[in-house]
Amino acid sequence: MNYWNFVLENRKLLAFGLLMTCLSGYGQTYLLALYVPYLIEEFSLQNAQISVYYMVATIGSAFLLPQVGKYIDQINLKKYTLLATLVFLMALVLMSVNPYWYLLPVAFFGLRIAGQGLFSHIAITSMSKYFLKGRGKAISLASLGHPFGQAILPILVVALINIFGWRESLMVNAAIVVLVVPIYLYFFIDEKSLVVHEETPASEKDGPKKEVSQWEILKSGSFWLLAPNLFVLSFTVTGLFFYQFAIADFKGWTLEWMAVGLTFYAIAGSMAILFAGPLIDKYSARKFFPFYLIPFLFAILFIWLFSDQLVIFPYMILMGASAGFGNAIMSALQVELFGATFIGKVRSIFASIMVLSSAVGPAVYGVVVDAGFSFDVIFIGSTLLMLLVIIQSFRIIPDFTYAKMKYKFKKRHRRFDFFNIFNLKH
Repeated sequence: MNYWNFVLENRKLLAFGLLMTCLSGYGQTYLLALYVPYLIEEFSLQNAQISVYYMVATIGSAFLLPQVGKYIDQINLKKYTLLATLVFLMALVLMSVNPYWYLLPVAFFGLRIAGQGLFSHIAITSMSKYFLKGRGKAISLASLGHPFGQAILPILVVALINIFGWRESLMVNAAIVVLVVPIYLYFFIDEKSLVVHEETPASEKDGPKKEVSQWEILKSGSFWLLAPNLFVLSFTVTGLFFYQFAIADFKGWTLEWMAVGLTFYAIAGSMAILFAGPLIDKYSARKFFPFYLIPFLFAILFIWLFSDQLVIFPYMILMGASAGFGNAIMSALQVELFGATFIGKVRSIFASIMVLSSAVGPAVYGVVVDAGFSFDVIFIGSTLLMLLVIIQSFRIIPDFTYAKMKYKFKKRHRRFDFFNIFNLKH
């Protein structure tokens, strides 16, 4: 089934996934950063202080996410989404009316766990649970909400701040969320039509599927295969983006060129997401897992080795391609390795790793810079870390495949030796 027919047939649920990932932008760093100057001025804070509040809130949400994220497997989709929306609204309102600096971490926490955490979790988990054929396309289409949000929401928020003021703009944002999400759920999501699609062998279909605990997931080989990739992608992207203007200054680039590069990042990410869906459906996510970080590795090498401003474009395009393709692959691979029945529990753990790494990345990069090291050290360290994770990713290839490759290599080597001997004799 091609993309167009697939979208037409499943437009209501797909639009829900796209909507939730787009609205998750209200809890993402790229949008909350727009409010940081106003918060610093309002509460007479230092940059270091507000960074610590934000990091603490993000780490707290990362640790709580697995505990609340698993309930999407037990509570119906509408109710779960409304509860997450309520937390989101409370955080937006608190940020708007808050007169005390010590309540900022509480507001940040609500925005991070409900926005960045649960809204994205709801979107991708619902695509994973309720699609079997076309699951890759569904995850990819829902993931498009992230670049859409990056393109639309900052412009909207800046306009609202200029018109109403920063506090009032948060109330308008809350009004948008409270109008859009419940209305869409009421009119377009039919809970009775949502069926969990699980790929199980025929012998297992008659008996109940044993529920796995979070501890069993954490101990599994599949978890330790996927976790380093998810961590390093979010860690590096967030760290590089958090210091993107400092990097521009270090390389002698203008901020305007860096801003244009971000547009290319979003376009490359969107294109990669669209291409990833059909490829995953046709070949499975396993086939691409060891390779999707390689463009990111080259992106870091480019920005480390070259100083010309034009390198911004291959840097942003390669990084966006890896991030877009990787988001689709990681979401689909979690279902392939763990199944769809308890995917909410599984995804909540991986989502918590992603949120945690997004807090750790800027902090680690900041410590390196504050210690007096140049960004070259960061680029070299990021390159080595990326290379190690790529190498370990090849563990997903079964042993028999390695043996097969080894056999083919030896066979070709013997043929090469034979012809060399033949030539020597003649």
